[in-house]
Amino acid sequence: MASSLPGPNSELIAAASEFAAAVKDFNGDPVKQRQLLKEADRLRILLETPMDVLMKQWEMSQCIAAMNLLVELDVLEAIPKDGPISSKDLAGIVQVDESAIARALKLVVINGICVEPTPNTFALNANAFVFLKGVAREFFQFMIDQTGPFYKLPEYFRTHKQEDLYDLKKSPYAWAVGLEGKDYYEAISSDPKKLHNFNFTMATSEAVTPILGMFPWASMKEQVEADPSRAFAVDIGGGRGQFLKAIQQEAPNGFGAKMILQDRSDVLASLTEDDIPGIEKMAYDFFTPQPVKNAHLYVMRRILHDFYIPVCKDLVKNIASAMGPTSRFIIADMIMPEKVEMGTEVTPYWMDFNLMMLNGTEKSKQQFEEILDAAGLEIVKIYPFAFGCHANIECRLKARTSS
Repeated sequence: MASSLPGPNSELIAAASEFAAAVKDFNGDPVKQRQLLKEADRLRILLETPMDVLMKQWEMSQCIAAMNLLVELDVLEAIPKDGPISSKDLAGIVQVDESAIARALKLVVINGICVEPTPNTFALNANAFVFLKGVAREFFQFMIDQTGPFYKLPEYFRTHKQEDLYDLKKSPYAWAVGLEGKDYYEAISSDPKKLHNFNFTMATSEAVTPILGMFPWASMKEQVEADPSRAFAVDIGGGRGQFLKAIQQEAPNGFGAKMILQDRSDVLASLTEDDIPGIEKMAYDFFTPQPVKNAHLYVMRRILHDFYIPVCKDLVKNIASAMGPTSRFIIADMIMPEKVEMGTEVTPYWMDFNLMMLNGTEKSKQQFEEILDAAGLEIVKIYPFAFGCHANIECRLKARTSS
C-alpha cells in the first residue's frame, strides 16, 4: 500500500506555532499541562499517515503486554529504588529468562518508562514508580482485568439482543467472565483480587478528578446560616466522603448546618469520626425515596454515569421528591460534547466506552435535561472545570404554573 508523508500545511504550521508559544509560557500549572498534552497529541495526529496510525496501535498493544509481564512477574519490584541493575541479575531474582526481561524492559524504556543507562542495565524513573505496589500498580492491573472482556465485545453483540446492553443483569463484563445474571458489581466482587483492584482504581480516580473550582460552595453561606435547621449538603452515594470533605474547605463546619454522607451500610461501616470530621453518616439505598427533606443542597458525584437514562430518571425522581422550593441538586459529572473534535480531551470518550461494560454511559447536556425534566427539575447553571468535560450542574424544582 503506497503511503506518503503529508507536506507542510497551514493547519500543521499554525498548531506547531501555538504549541511553541504555549510551551514558552508554561509554568507547571496542572491544567495547562493537560492542555499542552492535548496540543501535542493534535500535532502528532496532523503529521501521521494512515499507516503510522495503524503501527502506533500495534506498538501500544505490545507495550501494554510488556508492562503486564513486568508487573505480574514483579520485575519492576526487583529493580533497586536507588540505582541500576543488569537484566542478568534481574533474571536471577525473578527466575525468568533474561532475554524475555530485557525485551520487555527495552520496549517500555522507549515509551518513557524506566531507563537503560548502559547496555542491558535498567533503572526506575519517575514514570516507572507509578507501576509499583502501593502506588498505582493495582490501577494498571484493573485495566488489564478489563481488557479481556473488551476483546469479547464483538461476540457479546453477536449473541445478544440489542436491548440486553441496557439490562443490569446482562452487562458485557458479567457475560465475558461467565457470570451473566449478576450485575457488574456482583460479578467483580466474586474475585477478591479483582475487587481490590477495582476499589483501588476508584479511589485513585477520585484523587485525580476535580471537586472544587466549579460550583461556588461559599456562596451558600447566607442562605444556610439563615436556616441551619435544614441540612446543608446531602451527598448521595458519597463513598468515603471525599466530596463533602472538599466542600468543607469552602464551607467550614457546613455553615452551622448538617453535612450528611449517604451510602450503603457496608461502605460506611469502615469510616470513623476521624475519617469524616463534622459529617454525619446515614445508610441509604438511592433506589428508594430520599429520607432527608428540604436540604439546602443534594449532591451526587460520579453516580449517574453508572446507569442508562431510564434508571437515572428514577434516581433523580427520588431526590426531587425531597426537595423544597429553595433546595438545589448539584450533579458533579462529565458532560459529553455534542460532537468529537480531533485531538481534544479523550477522557470522556474512553470513560464512556469503559462504562458500556457495566451498563453505564457518560451523558450530554441534552441527556441530563431529559433526566431532570422527567423528575420535574430544571438546570439553573452549569459550572465547567477549567479543562476537560468535568462540570457541576446546578438544578432546582421547576416553578409551578397556575392553571
